[in-house]
Amino acid sequence: MSALVIGSLLGLGIGAICRACDIPSPAPPTPIGALLVVAMTSGYVVGGWVA
Repeated sequence: MSALVIGSLLGLGIGAICRACDIPSPAPPTPIGALLVVAMTSGYVVGGWVA
């Protein structure tokens, strides 16, 4: 659970830095790309619980 919190904080931090420095976000620009990231992250989390 701590890895999930740390990952979320790291993602928010990177997003904030990108926004403050006016550089493009490293996230996918389309909704399908964003859903792919969510699906991969969810699979990783669920895989950790199952294993």
